[in-house]
Amino acid sequence: MLNSKIVKEKQAILKQLFMLFDKFSDEMERACKEGCSACCTRNVTLTSLEAKYILDDLNTYQKDAVLTRIANEHNKKRLIPKTTINELAKLCMNGEEIPEEFADPLWGKCPLLLNQRCMIYDLRPFACRSMISKKRCNITGFAEMDEYMVTLSNVFMQYIEHIDRGCYFGNLSDILLLEGDKEKHGLSIPYENFVVNKPLKMLMIPPEHRDRIAKVINVVQTIRIG
Repeated sequence: MLNSKIVKEKQAILKQLFMLFDKFSDEMERACKEGCSACCTRNVTLTSLEAKYILDDLNTYQKDAVLTRIANEHNKKRLIPKTTINELAKLCMNGEEIPEEFADPLWGKCPLLLNQRCMIYDLRPFACRSMISKKRCNITGFAEMDEYMVTLSNVFMQYIEHIDRGCYFGNLSDILLLEGDKEKHGLSIPYENFVVNKPLKMLMIPPEHRDRIAKVINVVQTIRIG
């Protein structure tokens, strides 16, 4: 288990990455804003570092409210990831088979939606921050993401996983309960629901985006990623 000093240092890096992503993504066309919840499903994933970042910033009442809502819906179907983005990059690099994952948005809304607004909006995980559609999803029925935005999101996601390497990745419900007080809610979460975060070996950047994203990588690398 990481000591509290290391966790705080990693959370500080995570916060810097969030701020940088917001800065670089602000120039992109977007229809998304707080209260737009068409894409907020039960299939959100995150790292254990992001879960700690969320829970450590909540007061006791807020934390209990969040964990209670998740626990009350924990028996519902949701995405259980089989791999992480850095593992995916490694598999692609080695020409290996990619595990199939299935996530149906019809499984339901994110348990942290309250009156169509996110209970942890300012602390939301990167998977939510990076879901930036050019058009309202409630009109089109799906997110329409710019191809460069996908690349930008993947790069930041890979760095976030890297700083939490050796720890865990999973569904929002499972990870928050794992890092929160799951015993209080009488829940047992199978080990198989989690995968281990991997170190960054290569960035998944299409050739047509390399020049454009070079300045982003240069800035990110000024942060002490470790």
